[in-house]
Amino acid sequence: MLTKFRDRIFLDRASWTPERQEYLIKQVFVILLAGIIVGIFITRVNIYWVLALMGVLTLSLVVIWQFEAAMVLYLLVAFISWGRTPNLVAGGSGFGKGVYISQIMLGFLLAIWVGKYMLSALPANRIRSGFHIPIVLYLIYCVFNVVNAFIFWDVHVSKANQYIQVNAIEVGLRLLSAGAFVMMATSITSKKWLKLASAAVLIPGLYNLANEATGNHIHLFVPWWSILTLMPVAYMWGVALQPKYSVLKRVIALAVVLFAIVVVFVRGVSWVSGWLGLFVALATVAFIVSKRVFAFCAVAAVIAGMIAWPFINSNIVQASRTEGDFERFTLLSGALKYATHFPFGVGLGNYRSYNTFYYEKKWGTATFTSAHGTYSQHLAETGIPGLLLFSSILVLGCRWLLKEYKKLPPGGSKTFLLAAIGQLVGIACVAWIGDYIIPTYHNGGIITFSTTVYSWLIWGLAVAHVRLR
Repeated sequence: MLTKFRDRIFLDRASWTPERQEYLIKQVFVILLAGIIVGIFITRVNIYWVLALMGVLTLSLVVIWQFEAAMVLYLLVAFISWGRTPNLVAGGSGFGKGVYISQIMLGFLLAIWVGKYMLSALPANRIRSGFHIPIVLYLIYCVFNVVNAFIFWDVHVSKANQYIQVNAIEVGLRLLSAGAFVMMATSITSKKWLKLASAAVLIPGLYNLANEATGNHIHLFVPWWSILTLMPVAYMWGVALQPKYSVLKRVIALAVVLFAIVVVFVRGVSWVSGWLGLFVALATVAFIVSKRVFAFCAVAAVIAGMIAWPFINSNIVQASRTEGDFERFTLLSGALKYATHFPFGVGLGNYRSYNTFYYEKKWGTATFTSAHGTYSQHLAETGIPGLLLFSSILVLGCRWLLKEYKKLPPGGSKTFLLAAIGQLVGIACVAWIGDYIIPTYHNGGIITFSTTVYSWLIWGLAVAHVRLR
């Protein structure tokens, strides 16, 4: 296109032909018209939307060049919670909330993906994984759950506490999560782009790890940053345990693992979710690769725990009791009451609305505005059926990944699947004490989506590895 433009402009420099004059006049007219439109737009709207328009145009150029390049770009920047829109909804939280560029960017990419799907422009070698059917059934149930809760609103709870916009955002966050998975699973066309995407999904975790270790001098970080380290550290651990890699690579990988343990556990010991998820991911990888290494590490961990018990008791047990972390057991108890009292749950996004009545006047449970745990939140808002459907995504997906891992020959794809299994088990383990897989609106769900979306991106990439093996 640029070559054609250059040829038409500079062809026959010596003569000012009528054709050349007409073409230049048209180009100048288009530029002037575009400038007027942009000028009016800038004077009429918030500066945020001007920057957003510039971002959309930039991303559009990348998409036109190569869709996989846009996906790789998203993997690199999705964790950055920047560019929040003006307040869109209050939803009973007492203050307004907007969405972030990373979510708008994902929505834009998914719109492009839908267009490619409709035009049959996606790779033809799509496969069905253990994730697909559970995800579809889960999303269908979520829509039913919201409609059911809206129709059968509990008479004890004031209608003034019913926020349809929050219900819509909760469903939207789930659709975006599932969309991220499907996009990554189906859109990559070659092994070159698969390698680039696989490297890109590791970088945010390593970057946040290094940034935390150096004192967060760069003010670009993510909530619950250590959750992002599960995948890259599990990958490094997989490299360290496999003899097929060179000694140098294994030593470097082991050094990264030890460095991560020091930063996440020793320096960040008070945040249980971070180091617990990391240790579970590492243990899962070790168990799959070598039962002997797993047993050795387990014994070493027990001995180290006994030696460091004063440190653990002071910084974990006592700190958790003082900071009220044990309230999560009370929240789980309350979630069970909601699940048994409301067969289909109170509805996505309605926990805060219902808890304003039930915690105080009827059950005496905790006053929190969310259940502070993926499973507790599902129990309360979607009931036992919703929890089972959500859990089936994790269980059947992990089972499928493990089966495909055993089929793959040694190499990068096999190591990636190994790390993805470790990440899935690790995040599933700590999800009972945090909203680390599906974000919750009333627990900072819009901003924490920048962290939770990576699980879905990783699982989608794992499927792509199997598809392109």
